[in-house]
Amino acid sequence: MTLQVSDLDDAWFPYAVAYLRRAPYRNAIPLANLTQLRPSCDIVLAHSRGLIQGIASHYRDLPFLNLTFVAEPGETLPALLAFLADRIPAMHSGVITTVLPTHRAHQLTQYIQVDTLETEWQMVVEPETLKPRDHPGIRRLQADDLPAMDRLARACGLVAWRPAILSHGPSFGAWIDGQLVAMAATHFATMDVIEIGNVATHPAYRQRGLSSACISALVQACFGLAPRVYLLVMADNQHAISTYRRLGFWPSERFAFVRFRL
Repeated sequence: MTLQVSDLDDAWFPYAVAYLRRAPYRNAIPLANLTQLRPSCDIVLAHSRGLIQGIASHYRDLPFLNLTFVAEPGETLPALLAFLADRIPAMHSGVITTVLPTHRAHQLTQYIQVDTLETEWQMVVEPETLKPRDHPGIRRLQADDLPAMDRLARACGLVAWRPAILSHGPSFGAWIDGQLVAMAATHFATMDVIEIGNVATHPAYRQRGLSSACISALVQACFGLAPRVYLLVMADNQHAISTYRRLGFWPSERFAFVRFRL
């Protein structure tokens, strides 16, 4: 099999979307990079005899090196990694982060040096399982709220926070005495699937159900945009897992949060 690797172009784009849509939850992050986030991504494609063998991408708007991929077994993944690293030279020497299903993490570890590997649960919710939570002071966040969101993100140490999230999907926040004290946002919102992220509650206002109410309002808004909604949570964070279960989420698949070097 002669494998070719190239930058994604418009001719391959519809075939790449169809390739990833075979597993929308499992491929949610690559799908987002390919569609909604494409202007901010470097995307490379492996193909042979007219058939896609794999896709890898790097999202430039995160404050750290990152990549995600879907690749058929064999020579595809190392070829994709090499080609993408040539596009982004910092990958040759820097620490790279990825979040992906555990079977892909096992595939990846054959070709890289692992610094850390932690397990996460992909927790999903459907309209029929959602258990809404109401709370006064919850409302959708707008551009004028960005300074307050930024202060809360800093107070809670959110590492993937970026102001551009408001352009990626809805966000909801809880206000007390004019202060934003809790919020839930979206990492991306494609027509296939939405990932909830940047969930935070100010340390002085925890254990009041505020973030749960924000997530509940956010999920209801998300179901007007896509049929699938999920979030990721560390597998050892039993308190958060229990909270999400009470909202109607359930663990669907194990993911790995990996820091590594090529």
